[in-house]
Amino acid sequence: GLTFIPVIIFFASSPELASAASITLGETTTLPSGDNGNGDLLIAQSAVLTQTATIESLSFYVTTAGGNLRLGIYDATVPSGGPGAKRAETASFTPATGWNTQPVITPASLDPGSYWITYLPSSNTLAFVKTEDTSSSGRYYSFAYGTMPTTFSTAPNTTASHWSFYATLSTAPAETTPPSTPTNLTATPVSSS
Repeated sequence: GLTFIPVIIFFASSPELASAASITLGETTTLPSGDNGNGDLLIAQSAVLTQTATIESLSFYVTTAGGNLRLGIYDATVPSGGPGAKRAETASFTPATGWNTQPVITPASLDPGSYWITYLPSSNTLAFVKTEDTSSSGRYYSFAYGTMPTTFSTAPNTTASHWSFYATLSTAPAETTPPSTPTNLTATPVSSS
């Protein structure tokens, strides 16, 4: 006897995906001055986003690896325009020499406006690069290494430094709807055997 084995072929149509562009927010160049000794400090540098985009990853330049590192982004919702509520952060990672790019745990859509990208090193031996100028407006305060707080301190210290540190965002809207179940499916046997 012959055994019938059905072969099912699914035909489903889907809309074209929107094309996404990547943009950066922050300092993408390798700056000239060395910096270290910031273990257990939550440090923020200001940046301006000019269009709606979804935060995908954060990148930080390291000259000497040491300890662990977390990166994040806060909005500027406090009355002074300083760091306010956390919008996204990376998982803890062990940095390497050079650019360290880490995805955020949960991508978030950000409206145009002012933001603060933040880094939190666990060790004073971690070294990186910065520049100092009066147009920079960094903020920092003592914070034990771990998950970044949901809100930044309302009374941080200030610094005229900023670092080789940036965020990468996608201009396509974040995908929040799961795919729908296909309909109008057909199955056609390839042959009777």
